[in-house]
Amino acid sequence: MSNQKLFLSLLAVAIFIVVVILVPRIFKTPEPIITGESGLVTIEPVIWTDPDKPMQSGYLEESEVPDNAIAITITEEGFFPESFEVKKGKKIVLALTSEDKWSHILKFQDEELIEIAVAVGTGKTSAITFYAPDEPGEYVFYCDISGHVTRGEHGKMIVK
Repeated sequence: MSNQKLFLSLLAVAIFIVVVILVPRIFKTPEPIITGESGLVTIEPVIWTDPDKPMQSGYLEESEVPDNAIAITITEEGFFPESFEVKKGKKIVLALTSEDKWSHILKFQDEELIEIAVAVGTGKTSAITFYAPDEPGEYVFYCDISGHVTRGEHGKMIVK
C-alpha cells in the first residue's frame, strides 16, 4: 500500500471517530424538562449536581418557590427586604421576584460570590441555590442593570 493510500485510510478512520463517536458526546443536549404550570421548557439539571457552583432556576410559579427560600422582591425603589441574615456555610435559596416593569439581575459585590447572579423579567420569579460564605460579615448585593444601583437597588446579606 502506498503512503498516500495509507494516509487517506488513516484520515478516513480519524474523521469517522470524530464525527460518529466524539461529536455526539461533546454536544449532547440534555432532554428538555417541562417545569411549572407555565410550561417553561428548560434544559437545566433538576438536581444540583455541583454544590461548588450556584444553580439558578428557570422562572417559577409562586407555588414552586421552596418553603425555605429567602423571598426578595425588587422594584425600581429597591430590594425588599433590604437585608437578610444567614448562617455561615449553610445552603441558601434566594427567590427573587420583579414587581415592576423592569428586568433585574441580583449580583454580589464580593469577589468570593462573583458567580452568584439571579435574573428576573417583569413580574417573574427565579431562584438561586448556593452556599453562604464561611466567613461572617456583610456581603453587598445590587442590581446589575445599568442605572439601577443609583435608584437604590442594593442591599446586604449578613452572614453570622
